[in-house]
Amino acid sequence: MKVISFYLKGKMAHFRRFYSNSSSLTYSIPPRTTLAGIIAGLLGRERDSYYDLFSLQNCRLAVAAVAPIKKSMQKLNLLKVESVNELNASSGFHTQTATEFIFPFNIRNGCVAYQVWFHHKNADIMDQVENLLDQKGPTYGSRGIALALGTAYNLGWIEYAGVLKGEDYADGKYHEVIHSVIPRENLVNIGLKDMVNNEYRLVREELPLEFDQNRSITAHSLKNMIFDMNGNPIPAEVTRYVRLDNRQCISWME
Repeated sequence: MKVISFYLKGKMAHFRRFYSNSSSLTYSIPPRTTLAGIIAGLLGRERDSYYDLFSLQNCRLAVAAVAPIKKSMQKLNLLKVESVNELNASSGFHTQTATEFIFPFNIRNGCVAYQVWFHHKNADIMDQVENLLDQKGPTYGSRGIALALGTAYNLGWIEYAGVLKGEDYADGKYHEVIHSVIPRENLVNIGLKDMVNNEYRLVREELPLEFDQNRSITAHSLKNMIFDMNGNPIPAEVTRYVRLDNRQCISWME
């Protein structure tokens, strides 16, 4: 199995929880739907046109926080803009909205960083993504959008990590150190005795995995994921995982 790996980095991020209303809360990591949208945007796909292409049946994604992160609530003064002439805030309609952001522990010297692993059953899609990301120097190609970590004002960048080979292990009980998020359904035990040398902040979040053509979350695609907000891999017993040729082990978000 061919797997493409890359990093998403930025100074701040906001991945809005789908049920947020008056207060805009964020997931701690980008949901699978966000990752699919980022890749589709780099490929130049139109909004709402790629859901089948990046469905759970066609595409596999995994993600991990690789640097410690924290959250903070900020008040944003949002404007109601109904025409170009109101972009100067002349409408007089302002809304103070509490918005939760993700920051690095040290915002001066650090950054928000996630590692992403991607596989698509369409070899042409894999080749396109590889060619876009495999650029010389700290840059990336894009046929569509610029990269944002969630909302448009959280600009970020991509660092390409290369192409790996992966081997699936399933239908068993395996003791491994998992470098990505772990679906709760695949988790048997967490190796607490093996976590003494690092400081962990384990979190469980329910994340959306895919949309249908009406931009609604598909049945059974809200899944609980386990991960560490300090960026540590998790020693665990799992029922399925992927072993990469760099000796990392990951779990697909499924």
